[in-house]
Amino acid sequence: MRKLTLISICTLYFFISCEQQKEKDSSGITAVQEESTKPDTYYQYSIWWAFVNKVFDGDLTVGELKTKGNVGLGSFDFLDGEMVMLDGIPYRIRENGEISEGKDDEEIVYANAAFFEEDAQFVINHSVNFETFRSEINKALPSTNFFYAFKIHGVFKTLKLGGLNKQSKPFVDGLDVLIPNRPVFEGENITGTMIGFFCPEFIGNINVAGYHFHFIADDKKIGGHVMEFESEGSLIVLLDKMKDYHFALPDNEDFENVRLNKEFQYKKN
Repeated sequence: MRKLTLISICTLYFFISCEQQKEKDSSGITAVQEESTKPDTYYQYSIWWAFVNKVFDGDLTVGELKTKGNVGLGSFDFLDGEMVMLDGIPYRIRENGEISEGKDDEEIVYANAAFFEEDAQFVINHSVNFETFRSEINKALPSTNFFYAFKIHGVFKTLKLGGLNKQSKPFVDGLDVLIPNRPVFEGENITGTMIGFFCPEFIGNINVAGYHFHFIADDKKIGGHVMEFESEGSLIVLLDKMKDYHFALPDNEDFENVRLNKEFQYKKN
């Protein structure tokens, strides 16, 4: 009888320890605690400064990127499409707005990725635009000295998204010229997911300081780099706090010979 009791206690402890635990603080943010099964690391391929300075030919394959995370954003080789990775699938949004799944042998010139493991969540139940939305997240972050990945799902009353125009060698213009002249996609009442990252200011020219988001609609009909949006509420925000950071540099002549003489950052918030 005693033996059965000990077995029962051990079994109960096992199930309790495996069960996901959630604690809600006074701000309404729900902290999620679960056993980690994937590297809690922010992975980056190439550096922002190289991308700004016309390193548009990469050697990271889509297949390899999938081993670095299940969420991500970036751009395909020769700027032939913005990239947003959701649930382990890297989607390509070409300059004409066409969306397709990236094939494993296709290459990416720049990417941020992570294996998303939810650390906290909250819901924005009031109207926000992109600027006020970022202010809301600022209030929710435990600290702006760490790195974060985000998954935000909801209905967007209006959306303004940016693409990229495919380039060919020799590359003439850098991002400081291409981004202000990028193709723009707009929509209304779109349901979908924003995938994004936050980097502290100390990241410098290695990555985009502050927030960087890409979007993909649930129906896969619109996507791209998030420029502006309005939402009337019910945005579900999931975040993953990361303290480990790893980046890999392109191993090619373009990166070897690039002159890192131009600077460009998205608007910081």
